[in-house]
Amino acid sequence: MKRIAIVGGIGTGKSVVSRILRAMGYPVYDSDTEARRLMDADSGIKDVIRREIHSGAVTADGRIDRSLLADVVFSDEAKRLRLNEVTHSAVRNDFVEWCAAQAHPMVFVECAILCESGMIRHVDEIWEVTAPEALRVERVCRRNALKPEQVLRRMSAQSAEYEALRSVERVVIVNDEVSPLLPQIENALK
Repeated sequence: MKRIAIVGGIGTGKSVVSRILRAMGYPVYDSDTEARRLMDADSGIKDVIRREIHSGAVTADGRIDRSLLADVVFSDEAKRLRLNEVTHSAVRNDFVEWCAAQAHPMVFVECAILCESGMIRHVDEIWEVTAPEALRVERVCRRNALKPEQVLRRMSAQSAEYEALRSVERVVIVNDEVSPLLPQIENALK
């Protein structure tokens, strides 16, 4: 089985590429969605969030206040790294199990932080989705109802990840709303 990572900073359009691949019949594991599912289900992760990240980030009824959690971790690098450390292991294990259950000879994993998460050890190829910074900020502001400075803070938190990928061989897919995506994806699949 060939495992391909779809990476790119916030607002580049990883999810758009993933949706196209799903429509073409390819299995795609969405790391962010699965991380949220695992965080909601794992009391150990919630305990770490409550004790080490922010006591109010887990409500009395056990739900995670994702808005508060994001504000905290994107303002405090140590807390962001601690949250990632706690969730990455669970996501990696879940991805390995998911791959074992797939029948298709080629699968994809959408992952914003491939190196930092350790997921890079579980893939054979990397596709990086890129877009101009101004367009990325506009997309995320519109999608998540955030202010530009909040988006820029999140982009800054991811910058080291994408500098690390510069030395790794990868397929680059440009999602600038000018270059057609489908021909780029079809070429990458070849």
